[in-house]
Amino acid sequence: MRNLKLVGTAVTRPEAVGSLYMLGGDGEWKLADGIPKDASVQAITPHPTRPDLVFLATRKGLYRSDDGGATWARIDVTDETPQFWSIVVSPHDPDLLIAGTAPVGFYRSTDCGQTWTKCRGEFPERYKISFGGSRTMRVAFHPTDPKLLYAVAEINGLYVSEDGGQSWRAEPAGLSALAAMPHLKNTELTDDDTEGMFDAHAVSTTTARPDSIFYICRMGIFESQDRGKSFRDLDVKRFAPFNYSRECRFVYGEPRKMYACFSISSRSEAGALYGSDDLGETWHRADAAVTPRSTMMGFGAHVSDPDGLVTVTRHGQVFYTTDGCASWSERQLPADAGDAFCGAIL
Repeated sequence: MRNLKLVGTAVTRPEAVGSLYMLGGDGEWKLADGIPKDASVQAITPHPTRPDLVFLATRKGLYRSDDGGATWARIDVTDETPQFWSIVVSPHDPDLLIAGTAPVGFYRSTDCGQTWTKCRGEFPERYKISFGGSRTMRVAFHPTDPKLLYAVAEINGLYVSEDGGQSWRAEPAGLSALAAMPHLKNTELTDDDTEGMFDAHAVSTTTARPDSIFYICRMGIFESQDRGKSFRDLDVKRFAPFNYSRECRFVYGEPRKMYACFSISSRSEAGALYGSDDLGETWHRADAAVTPRSTMMGFGAHVSDPDGLVTVTRHGQVFYTTDGCASWSERQLPADAGDAFCGAIL
């Protein structure tokens, strides 16, 4: 582990910098070379088997670095102008990439990002929302079946692909059943109280339970074992004082171990990283040594070292550990940085 931290920010106020910040051994934040200051970085994806290769999803396109973050170049994906909000590398084929967009859509590459094909599917908006179209927040592969993939959209729920990502369909049945339950009704952006369950932020899978989907949304974390037709609530609020969830990831080499970040709401004065060693049955505070002062928007886990994690809060606090959460360090982003949305550690 080189202990290089990467944090993506978005243009969330006038004159804010929405780009990629990098923190190396000198302890100083530097803006990445080649990323516009108004790109708004939404996802950082280190390649799992090629240590120097890193991808970025930004609202102004996809970017890649072939030298461990030293330099970056924009990837030519399409003549259209979608925003990119997610990108993932297949665990089955290191050359297969899927990128998710806003409005909801998908692009697929079979040559590690050299060329791209737009995927098939119809993605109507479920809700009329003030910030425009919903966005594809995360994509996850089934850990043993290369043809099966899942994706989630904010605020449009769950999608499934059964042909390796070439085509996609919505799967609302299980979420609709949950949204009908009184304690899971919630609305912030519309007048429809089913909204909360469809406000998805992440999706994860693990070899420890290959057929499970872990669905992360405004209302908590939910597990499905039938491709989204039904879900069970992991009820994380039994262990945490708040359950608004932004991210959930499994740890390299430990397929039963997962982390998730919880907060009060999308804009709040608190957040925390929680860990589970038993596939989400029980949870414990993983970052008790630090005090996040705003919503924890995301985190990154090292792709080959289970001890490396970096978390980011909306207002620019960055926390990182290289010893499996035994100790943490904190570095605040520069004052002109926009809201932080994602992080990675190389």
